[in-house]
Amino acid sequence: MKFYIIVAALFLSFGVSAQSSLKGKIKDEKGQPIYGVNIHISELQKGTTSDENGDFILTNIKEGTLKVTFSIVGFQTEIKKILFTKNSTIEVLQILKEDSESLNEVVVSASRRSEYLSEIPASITVVNQKQLVDLSNSTTNINEILEFTVPGLAVSTGTYSNWGQTLRGRSLLVMIDGIPQSTPLRNGQLGIKSISPNDISRVEVIKGATSIFGNGGNGGFINYITKKPQASKEIEGATNLWQTSSLTKMKDAQGIGIYQSLKGNLNKFTYYVSGSYERTGNKYDAKGKVILPTYGFDNTNIYTALAKLEYQISDNQKIILGGNLYNSLQDSPFIAVPGTFEVYNENGDYSLTPGYGVEGSIEGQEPTGSKLSNGQLTYNLNHIFGGSTDLETDVYYQKAKNTFFYSDKFENGGQSVINAEKYGVRPNFNTTLDISPTTNISLTYGLDLLKDKTNQGLLDGRLWVPNINMLSWAPYMQSTIKFNNKWVLKAGLRYDDMNLTIDDYNTLPYSPLGDGNFNPSVAVEGGKVGFDNLAFNAGVRYIKHQEFIPYVSYSQGFSIADLGSVLRSAKADSVEDIQLEPAVTKNYEFGFLSKFKNFRLEAVGYYSVSNLGTGVTFDENINSFVPSKKPQNIYGGEIAIDYTAFDSKLQIGTSYSYVEGLTHDVGDKNNLTYLGGDVIAAPKLTAYVTWIPTEKISTSLRMTNLGDRNRFNPYLDANDNYTFRHTQFPVEGYTLLNWSMNYKLQEDISVSLAVNNLLNEYYLPARSQWAAPLRTFTGTGEGINAKLSMLYNF
Repeated sequence: MKFYIIVAALFLSFGVSAQSSLKGKIKDEKGQPIYGVNIHISELQKGTTSDENGDFILTNIKEGTLKVTFSIVGFQTEIKKILFTKNSTIEVLQILKEDSESLNEVVVSASRRSEYLSEIPASITVVNQKQLVDLSNSTTNINEILEFTVPGLAVSTGTYSNWGQTLRGRSLLVMIDGIPQSTPLRNGQLGIKSISPNDISRVEVIKGATSIFGNGGNGGFINYITKKPQASKEIEGATNLWQTSSLTKMKDAQGIGIYQSLKGNLNKFTYYVSGSYERTGNKYDAKGKVILPTYGFDNTNIYTALAKLEYQISDNQKIILGGNLYNSLQDSPFIAVPGTFEVYNENGDYSLTPGYGVEGSIEGQEPTGSKLSNGQLTYNLNHIFGGSTDLETDVYYQKAKNTFFYSDKFENGGQSVINAEKYGVRPNFNTTLDISPTTNISLTYGLDLLKDKTNQGLLDGRLWVPNINMLSWAPYMQSTIKFNNKWVLKAGLRYDDMNLTIDDYNTLPYSPLGDGNFNPSVAVEGGKVGFDNLAFNAGVRYIKHQEFIPYVSYSQGFSIADLGSVLRSAKADSVEDIQLEPAVTKNYEFGFLSKFKNFRLEAVGYYSVSNLGTGVTFDENINSFVPSKKPQNIYGGEIAIDYTAFDSKLQIGTSYSYVEGLTHDVGDKNNLTYLGGDVIAAPKLTAYVTWIPTEKISTSLRMTNLGDRNRFNPYLDANDNYTFRHTQFPVEGYTLLNWSMNYKLQEDISVSLAVNNLLNEYYLPARSQWAAPLRTFTGTGEGINAKLSMLYNF
């Protein structure tokens, strides 16, 4: 038997030696090797991929002139005709150009695999690294960067809290490299501002209910993709220095910042490390008054760090160890003077006086803000199971400590803090099957395992939200069918199973409206609670002509609506008697992309329904804030237009977002009422003009306009005075202009100057208005201010 095997092998080896080979290297336009390029000869149904050095080899090629295709997501596909002669070895050096002029930006978050943006039947905004760099010249606040670049995202609150900065009127999930930054066990609404924009390579915002990453994404999710350790030298880097200042009042208003990054390539080992420090000064409004310090940006120390170490084990294996830190602590010399309002009559005429800061301190108060840390170990194994499948599995750890401001709403006052800790494991497989020359199927499947431990207490030791331990597992599968280069059909399932253990606890006496009316303490017996949900999504997109690429989709989302806020307001004496129910959202949408030579248009309309609300309401009967138990219907639309001229020296663009929402009692669909401002944002209009007169100079003017939203009628309170209910306060719009200019001193050094709120508009951010009944969050926005920066690349 062995003899026959040896003879067969000899004949096979002779046959192979009579064939030709193709070998070579693939690089980008900067000379960097490109890993994972597909090299394919369709006539022979034969192919391979490039390794981490960009090298490849393809053997057993017959004689003749054959077409060889080089393709990878994010680069333009190249096709070469190559003449193969008997027993020859052809060597090539192939340069691929980035696919920046097409619609095909690379997106990985929508399906946990690399896909072309134009082939995904969903509404997605990608904020690329160039946009991040340009907008970071004006601000290091990622909330404001996303406010301007993401249609459908509500405007920034003007603070480091993103309570009310919803996505299409729904709650959103924030992630860093896929690691959740918030917890459904007690969402502190601080997740958006959790990373320095200097450490982000791009931001992917998937809009509409989605189950691909599970709990929390009823309105979609934001995934910050951090920079990778890509370098051609042993050491490269960047240094960024900046200074900020208010221009309405200069007293102690100066801030400083420094950012340093290093990266390098040491054969199979590559690295990226960075760190930054920023210190802000006093913040003043357009009239020179100190801005309300609650959740403020004034007198804040911000420390960040990022590290990624990548080791190429073999041609198809690599391991990445990474992590980041974000520490933002405000130690303000000011204390808050709350805002006030008065409603004059049943027509809703009113006056609103914003709060402000005065010099002072509260004994024992600690700095407020966030301390976040993420750690992640990722293992990639490619081309297994006959070359059809890639495996990516990661283990991650996340810890958060969110310290809030002092509040007299607690009996005897207090300062609360959320402590959360997560551990997760996520094996993820991607399989591609070529059914025919014109049809292929891609399958993404895996399992999410998560352990989450959270509580919220006061710094003096009192516990407000009890210790909650959650263990969840969620298998999922997403499929994509592409055929005839015309149609893309996408469908998927995810099953979530969550099991929670809640300790015994006592609720704290609390006055939700700050009126001295404290709820009595209740002893609550803990126990075990479970949730499960099966979510489905499907969509189809027509991709033949880039002049019109329409899609239609249906998707479901699933989340626990801030369990901690339910437990801390409990009136029952056992968790078994507390009505805990997850919110399930169904999202329907239609949209399209269109790209012409210098013109790009994107438009989408959507409608979503949910069995519960994704915000909280004030229940006057129990004097507590509780998650909404009423179904919600939300609808809206978005449009974005971009135009370039004169070889891209002139760039013009605009976007408009509109969303509206209604709710009703269970079983009474005809009695509709509008949803509050914490859920539904006023219309948003953005526009920009960028001019690049020379290779060294570029300048931009950007506008953000918030429209009015007045949907509510006042009512008579217990004292027979007219007032508005929680979150149901009118919002008056405003317009902000920001200007920036960048000048390249030489190839590796550039300086920039930015002036924000150029016209020194006196305004109240939207949340300062609709949250007026709480009296705690009503402050003005920052007046005219400037940022001067210098960037050095080496």
